Amino acid sequence: MFRTAVKTCIISALSEYINFMNPGSAFPQGNIPNDLTNELTPTKFNIEYPLVEASWPSIYVHFTPITTQWTGLDPDFYYVVSGTNNIVCDRQIYFEGYLDFQVLAMASEERDRLADSIDTLVLFDVQSPASTAFYNSIYADDLVGIQILGSKTKPLGDTIVPGTPFSAEILSYESTTRVQCVGQAYEPKYDYNLPILSSIVISGMATYGTNSANPFVVTVS
Repeated sequence: MFRTAVKTCIISALSEYINFMNPGSAFPQGNIPNDLTNELTPTKFNIEYPLVEASWPSIYVHFTPITTQWTGLDPDFYYVVSGTNNIVCDRQIYFEGYLDFQVLAMASEERDRLADSIDTLVLFDVQSPASTAFYNSIYADDLVGIQILGSKTKPLGDTIVPGTPFSAEILSYESTTRVQCVGQAYEPKYDYNLPILSSIVISGMATYGTNSANPFVVTVS
């Protein structure tokens, strides 16, 4: 329901990060932040494992939810569609989980420097222009709202694996960094329309209560 949306959101945010670290035609050379030039910048991110040599080095993005539940005691949100008389019932889902950034490289130094760039990306949110672009892109996403725990990253270890998808003779140097996150999923798939109550019509016949102490009291039946 929202797993792909979360990973797509992170990939889009990482693209903004790359644009600041390696400015292209949209960013003049003078916009390169001086405090970031000593790092090796990843150029490829993906939610699928890279199978071709041209995609290496790369960072493979995983997302694993550990809690999925209603948003509050009453998760349904009602709103009127602009320009219409339709009321829509929308249900948002709260989730907790973690993001894994798996570095895939062909040299140990390359792996270490890419892993360092992930730490810098997460931990220097307001001090680094590139990290700020990363977080702003996440906050602007329309499908999910994600809050990353920006004060902590958890290294899961480094490995050296013989063989890659494109060559059995090359060693793969890998490292994974885990980051916790919480968020809400704005899933419109199950939204439904509700009729608006615009007026009340009472029908019947007015009669006078002849046996009442006040014969002018009107009853409706």
